[in-house]
Amino acid sequence: MKNISIGAALIIPGLLLAGCGKTYIEENQDNYKASNVIPVVISAEGPSVVLQTKSYAFKVKYDRAGSKWNWTAVNATVSSVSNDTKTATVLFNVLPANDTALVKVTETTAGGVTSPEKVFKVKVKPFCPLQNGMNDLAGSWSGDDAYDYESIITTEVNNATSLKMTGISVPFIEDWWGETVIEGGTCIININDDGTVEIPRQYIYTTEYDGDNYDYEIKGAGTWDNCGNSPALMIIYDIYYTGDEKGLAETYSSYLPNPYLLADITLDGTKSVSKEYKTSGKLKKINRSGK
Repeated sequence: MKNISIGAALIIPGLLLAGCGKTYIEENQDNYKASNVIPVVISAEGPSVVLQTKSYAFKVKYDRAGSKWNWTAVNATVSSVSNDTKTATVLFNVLPANDTALVKVTETTAGGVTSPEKVFKVKVKPFCPLQNGMNDLAGSWSGDDAYDYESIITTEVNNATSLKMTGISVPFIEDWWGETVIEGGTCIININDDGTVEIPRQYIYTTEYDGDNYDYEIKGAGTWDNCGNSPALMIIYDIYYTGDEKGLAETYSSYLPNPYLLADITLDGTKSVSKEYKTSGKLKKINRSGK
């Protein structure tokens, strides 16, 4: 066995002693104080447009151990807060003079430090309920569909909370997309009491192109308004090949106005349905790749 030098003998115990000390992480954990955390409300969500008399949820979308969130409102009322304080239900019970309410949230950490306010600016629209349910929204609709085509949309009552809608997107698919609708053309649209509408994804029509048939689906969402001279609908939607994840508007969004597939229509009741489509000349046909 080789002899260990005196110098080495002195160094080794020193290294062993140093190895018994705290690591960098352990030292920082010891020095950590909850009051050192500087909070900021980093992620929260809520509607930007609401209806007077209706309640809506605003939510914090992250976690921080020991934190609590405090909610306040201007021109609205915080009616309830969840047990974890991350969700507030806000009642928009007044119509502000400038049409805008404010919803505010702050975070207070376990160390007692409070963040700056995150402020939601919310447009409050007057709410005018339907007097005769879905019958008030049944008829022919004038306005624009798919950016600048004249609407040929009609509706009829489906049940107490939904309509059967016919003609939406047909001018787009037959003129701009260049296919003839040979079957279908009607979808179900849900009418919600909070002024929103929804078109669940569903079959919309079958078209013919170059001797072949293609099935399409529709999905969309928007709002209804009954406060003007006539009811109004604004619906952003997309059209899909059956089963595809991306729709036509999303796939070609770089070529088109955004949103392109938008129905901005008003109930007329006397408008005759026609296939004479109006366009502004702003449309740009593109290569129908994927066929």
